[in-house]
Amino acid sequence: MQPQTISRMINAWLLLCLILLSAAMIIKGTAMLRESGFSIAEWKPINNIALPADGADFQKEFESYKSLPQFQKFFPHMEMDEFRTIYLLEYTQYVLEYMLIIMLFLPLFIFSVMQALGWRSILKFLFIFGFGGLQYVAHSTMTDHSLMDDPHFLPYRMSLELALQFTFFGLIFWQILTFSYPKQGIGGFELPHPPVFLKIFSCLTLAVIFVQVILGGAVSGLHAGLIFNTFPQMDMTWVPDGLWPMPEWYKNLFEDAATAQFVHRMIAYGLTAVVLLFWLLGRNNPHVAHLLPILFSIFVVQFLLGVLTLLFTVPIPISSLHYANAILVFSIAVAIMHRLFIPIKTIYYDIGSG
Repeated sequence: MQPQTISRMINAWLLLCLILLSAAMIIKGTAMLRESGFSIAEWKPINNIALPADGADFQKEFESYKSLPQFQKFFPHMEMDEFRTIYLLEYTQYVLEYMLIIMLFLPLFIFSVMQALGWRSILKFLFIFGFGGLQYVAHSTMTDHSLMDDPHFLPYRMSLELALQFTFFGLIFWQILTFSYPKQGIGGFELPHPPVFLKIFSCLTLAVIFVQVILGGAVSGLHAGLIFNTFPQMDMTWVPDGLWPMPEWYKNLFEDAATAQFVHRMIAYGLTAVVLLFWLLGRNNPHVAHLLPILFSIFVVQFLLGVLTLLFTVPIPISSLHYANAILVFSIAVAIMHRLFIPIKTIYYDIGSG
């Protein structure tokens, strides 16, 4: 089998995995926004793979949910229709995650048997997929311990799960970009090596986006979007009173709603400047000149979605779109970083195609 054919097959496999992962992340993000991440009291992969058949089965699941601290502390007045909605969200999330697990490991086994992958590639994929499993370990640990009884723990849980999800997404996407490189060509011209300052800016941009995602989890977990619903100032002032009330600086980010929203806003302003400057500095670089305006445009959309989420007091549809667009912003930043650190050395073209 030709190397190009193998690369296309591997790329198609990883792309399908990334699509499933993205869908699971968006569904899980929506579930987090609705605080419905634990609506299924006891998930059994075989028994629960089929949806409840009728209202009686849903009522049985609802009665089980009523025994959980989440219902007793936060949603004691929930009705069946709302429970059905959050149950379906979590059910869809679980099904997508199981499909993803199958799509990760079954093709990897097939490619290994076909000897389409070397041992280094196999070990690399096993490491990446093993890292992806950390989010399920973390989720299981959080649901099996008394942390669920602590309302202050929610921002930490959401931030940790977002950090693990986005890192796993970035690792898979990095491999897709690598396998998508042209392996041979008829003709072409050499590209200059990317300058160091653009590499530094790519690292800075991706790091700030990643931190902003983590803080977004804290803001959501603290319901910080329900306060200071004005823009650009926070209730007629740029720096409201009462920020950083706790001596431990990190606790303010995860346990004080006002501080979390303030820092999230400030990072958004700073990131706007960083992305714009990155575009200006790299606008003539052949490796990333086509990607930088896309990054800036999608980031502007992300900024506006964040403002709308705040002004309309966190409506679920806009908040979910804000989260989904964050995945897109992160993806473009990863693509830019990949093009700078593992650049395509030659642009190929077919001299006989005309």
